[in-house]
Amino acid sequence: MLTESLAALAAAGGTAVVSAAGTELWETFRSRVATLLGRGNDATERITLERLDRTAAEREPAAADASAWASRFSDVLEEASPEEQERLAAQLQELVDQINSLQPAADSGGIAIAGPGGVAVNGPNRVEARDGGYAANVQHFGSPSENPTVPGRPPARPGA
Repeated sequence: MLTESLAALAAAGGTAVVSAAGTELWETFRSRVATLLGRGNDATERITLERLDRTAAEREPAAADASAWASRFSDVLEEASPEEQERLAAQLQELVDQINSLQPAADSGGIAIAGPGGVAVNGPNRVEARDGGYAANVQHFGSPSENPTVPGRPPARPGA
């Protein structure tokens, strides 16, 4: 069983794969992921590259893709000897840091991923109803909006 920090690193690795897809770093990133997960096995590296290409080919990789990649990273870390686990974890952390450095600085400090039909926001979030419309905002984590717009009422004024 992985330690909590290694499990969190594997989850961050899965998110990094989804975040890296389509960026200017993708080709280098995917090669490094395949090398890390393949651990010297050419067939495993080739299969990993194919899986990575399928993830990148999706119009919008979903949270399920991040979870699947996190599981792959977890499996490799769990199967490794303590020495190899340390080396693999360092490589994975480097990949995660590389992708996180591309993300815009935001108060949330994380990467936002939405499932089918969802909207992901990494930073300030404003939901507003206009012209008799309705607005809703459901947040599953983080803090609620300071001044949500209520249908039929004028927007709240800061400090009011």
